[in-house]
Amino acid sequence: MTADQPLTCSTCQGVIVTAQDGAYTPARGRLIVTNGYCRGQCSDTPPEPAASPAPASADRPEPAPVNP
Repeated sequence: MTADQPLTCSTCQGVIVTAQDGAYTPARGRLIVTNGYCRGQCSDTPPEPAASPAPASADRPEPAPVNP
């Protein structure tokens, strides 16, 4: 990592992993503890949308009434 490269991912705010031992400073360690690491899938592509919610109750058939 050079000075012009960000420490954290702009999408997930996780710390970006580097192969340079000297890049792991106490400040970077605090960021890792608070933000965690970037998992790498969000840096190159936008995050995937969450799973679609269950259909609304209007889309489900009404249960048949129970007569005692």
